Amino acid sequence: MVYAPVVLFCYNRADKLESCLYSLEKNTLVKETDLILFADGPKNADDRKKVEQVRCFINQYQGKSNFNSVKVISQSKNLGLANSIISGVSMVINEYKKVIVVEDDLMVSDDFLLYMNQALDYYEGLKEYGSVSGYTYPLPELKEYGKDIYATRKGECWGWGTWIDRWREVDWAISDFSSYLHDRKKRKAFDAVEKGLDRMLILQQEGKIDSWAVRWCYHLFTHHLLTVYPRVSKTQNMGFDGSGTNCEAAVSSEKHFKDDFELIDYETKYSLAFERLPVNFNLEKKAAKYAYASMGERIVEKIRLVLKN
Repeated sequence: MVYAPVVLFCYNRADKLESCLYSLEKNTLVKETDLILFADGPKNADDRKKVEQVRCFINQYQGKSNFNSVKVISQSKNLGLANSIISGVSMVINEYKKVIVVEDDLMVSDDFLLYMNQALDYYEGLKEYGSVSGYTYPLPELKEYGKDIYATRKGECWGWGTWIDRWREVDWAISDFSSYLHDRKKRKAFDAVEKGLDRMLILQQEGKIDSWAVRWCYHLFTHHLLTVYPRVSKTQNMGFDGSGTNCEAAVSSEKHFKDDFELIDYETKYSLAFERLPVNFNLEKKAAKYAYASMGERIVEKIRLVLKN
């Protein structure tokens, strides 16, 4: 097996980056894995000190890393997360043909790299699959689910992977947006994958947000590509403390995503059985509902913080 590289995006959170790398270092495949670190530039003078702290940590880390190799791409200017991921993943995937992507606010399980590589290897030739997710919503239904993996129509961004032939086909400009906007049936179907995707896509095209993820989800949806999920999550997002550029500070939201969460070292438990499975519409619907509930909590928490201040 040719192991996929880890492409890690960071910005101004040295503590988060250190925790993320520490969790990756616990993986047994770390010594066979190349790491490519993209460090974005500062937005303004206020961010410069934190960005410099990140780069100082990276310089120290390079000398003691257990990865097979470490390559660092430091930006002099701020690209933003969307441009960073689109350009960074494109650059790496052109060389390696497949990638594992993480951001600095993730913690991963001890078998994250094993799971991701096995899944990327198994599903590469099955063209109905567009990506592999390391994250899974902590749904009660999964406790009684009898398989190790399942598939939905929605892509994920909390630890994921894909292949060059899927990635290079993405139309990041969303050239068919005008026809989409007037197609009520298509819009309803896209929003059913996860509540809020339709609104996010509209905001993206209006220039009010800058999201690579909603465009990636739209590509997977319009091309009928599935995403593979593990029954038990391999990643946990630690960015709900207000430090992230794309997450609102919300204690209730952080608790919502951490409820019933468990990271299991499957290398010492059992091996996952990968299968060619169709969409699990029941789990997709439950996950969409779960994510929408969390979004509502974040909105309520934001209003509470505004009123408090």
